[in-house]
Amino acid sequence: MNDSQRQAWREGCTAAQVDPDIVEHTATNYLAYRDFAAKQKRGPIPLNEWFRWYAIENASELSAEKVRVVGCSVDESSVRPATPNYQRAIYEQLVAYVALRG
Repeated sequence: MNDSQRQAWREGCTAAQVDPDIVEHTATNYLAYRDFAAKQKRGPIPLNEWFRWYAIENASELSAEKVRVVGCSVDESSVRPATPNYQRAIYEQLVAYVALRG
């Protein structure tokens, strides 16, 4: 991914109201999984299936712990839950990122 592609991708994240750092972190996890599966001589599951399980796992981790925000201008009620539209926006930006990374 070159600099102009990266900038355009980040602008797409901003337009979709998605934090590009979250998407990039998620993509790093998927790419690591994909590389591991390839080294094991088995194909990885498709990105859409992987993301579904990844989102479920993250949601269960968030529900298991109390989000505590201290020392800044937000409070616990400011933490946005992962709505289906938000998850869809993250997934769409994830697909774009993975395509650019190859």
